[in-house]
Amino acid sequence: MPTLSQLIGFLVTSIVIIAIPGPSVVFSVGRTLALGRTTGLLTVLGNTIGGSMWLLATAFGVSTLLGAFPWLLAAVKIAGAAYLGYLGFNTFRKSSQQQAQIEQSSTTAQSSWTTLKQGFLVGLSNPKVAVFFLAVLPQFINETGDFTLQFLLLGLTFEVLGTIGDSIYVFTAALVRDWILVKPARLGLIVRVGGAMIMGLSVWLLLASLLELH
Repeated sequence: MPTLSQLIGFLVTSIVIIAIPGPSVVFSVGRTLALGRTTGLLTVLGNTIGGSMWLLATAFGVSTLLGAFPWLLAAVKIAGAAYLGYLGFNTFRKSSQQQAQIEQSSTTAQSSWTTLKQGFLVGLSNPKVAVFFLAVLPQFINETGDFTLQFLLLGLTFEVLGTIGDSIYVFTAALVRDWILVKPARLGLIVRVGGAMIMGLSVWLLLASLLELH
């Protein structure tokens, strides 16, 4: 099992990443602005199911490879931290595009089933979720424990926290939808701050990974 320090680090990292608006949050907020809180929560459910596909693929695929080739863990950690930095930079640079998605999705109505289905696809194709399970989660794996069990435990923890975090965004959007719709640029500012936080997090993870090699 992960050590206490690994578990605390995982929880802190998860909360930071979840708090930063990504594709799933953008879509969920957009559905909430357009159709209300219930549809927004349905979108969150679809996102969670879609993201869980990455958890299963990672737990029963990547963990098997790491078990067979232990040296891969260090490589995955370094590559994952570097790519997380790239993702943070991209989030910062493309904040205006995410703002435009909010404006567009807030004017397009659709059925609850379509929202659930599209939420699933957004969760499945969400690069933040893919990067987290494939590259960030391995940073907190205890090399002496069962890889598959640890992936499942940490992955499920992340999914629960993610569902709670996205739901908070939905409830908040339902409460302040008029405030956001009047000036969507406010969400763009949140996204830019989030991108900067991801870049800072990537530097921390990269330094920690490099120190482990010495």
